[in-house]
Amino acid sequence: MKRGIVGVVACAASVALSVPALAVDFSGYGAVRVGTYWTQNQYYSATAGASYGARRSDSDFSLDLMGDSLVGVRVKEGDFSAVAEMGAFNPKAASSGPEVRLLFGEWDFGKGKIRVGKAPSPYVYRTQMTWDSDGGMNAYGSLWDGRYAQIKLTMNNGFYFTLMQPRAGAGSVYTSNAAGAGSSLAAFSETANTYATTYTNYNTIMPKIVTGYEGKLSNWTYGGGVSYNLYNLERVTAANATPIKTDIHSYLVFFHGKVDVAPVEFSYNLFTGRNLGDLMSSAASAYVATSATFSTTGTASYYDVTNDANAYTYGGWGQIGYTVNPKLKIYAGASYVSDDNRKTRADERFAAFVNAHYQVSKNFKIVPEIGYMNDMTNTLGNKEPRTLEAGAKWEMSF
Repeated sequence: MKRGIVGVVACAASVALSVPALAVDFSGYGAVRVGTYWTQNQYYSATAGASYGARRSDSDFSLDLMGDSLVGVRVKEGDFSAVAEMGAFNPKAASSGPEVRLLFGEWDFGKGKIRVGKAPSPYVYRTQMTWDSDGGMNAYGSLWDGRYAQIKLTMNNGFYFTLMQPRAGAGSVYTSNAAGAGSSLAAFSETANTYATTYTNYNTIMPKIVTGYEGKLSNWTYGGGVSYNLYNLERVTAANATPIKTDIHSYLVFFHGKVDVAPVEFSYNLFTGRNLGDLMSSAASAYVATSATFSTTGTASYYDVTNDANAYTYGGWGQIGYTVNPKLKIYAGASYVSDDNRKTRADERFAAFVNAHYQVSKNFKIVPEIGYMNDMTNTLGNKEPRTLEAGAKWEMSF
């Protein structure tokens, strides 16, 4: 038994000693985050036959591991580097368990880099808001839409060009058959394989394209760009009827940046686009628990099949930060976003927060916070949920 242990140790030592010879550098990192939040939700009745606007409320306290708790490793060998990162869970689908947050390799060819793998979209730019697993105003003026497979070329002069996994339909995944058990939220499928009296078929045509520029001028760091996606929607509304085909074009134009005039900094994010739900996840987050009869949130940014109308979106956020001392920073921000298909009422959302980032020690940080999210009104003109949150994030990182 002892000989076996000695052998294992000797083997491990041999591998460790060989790493420098191979000139491969490994480094690990991670963060464990727990959120303690009290939330007060208000939602409004929109059930058929009831008077619209009747208010209901729900109050809860939570102490839970935040979904962006993670552990990762970086590897570098010459002009090649790679990142692999595992997260605790997807905060919008905790039951699915741990998830691969990042997994990509990069080749530095001198004038730029080529990245292949899974990473956030280039237009992602979020606030310092911590609630909802460091949500950063997701769906309330930020442009977070998850992490997707991509091929990205970044030049040393700041320009980049990205081909990404395409998106189509009214969900993050889609199907070719909307009959029976099939729907736009069912399992991924690119080819129709079931004939039905009525069905909807999504035909992907090309990758999503994102191109832009990131630069710096004195104390101003800034960026901006455009994104485009195209897919074909084919619908059959009756037995043996001629399919109705529609090309769905979606685009995004975005600008973001930060002006740092220590101890004060100002950050911003502005965007506009068409059919953003078909380009990225721009619908309201799912953390406000409401019955489908109470809300139609989450549909207004997609191409409207019923009204045969494109959805137009504009929004953004602004944030001010103040460094009190090396251990304490204070942030405050507000945001607004509106989705409008120009045939129904606009779906609007607003959010605001203030928090303090206190670095207790090198590896330990506490962030007390107060925030407010107001989903305002939906496309029917009905009031939607309002959420007040107060609590703190507890983070230990390495």
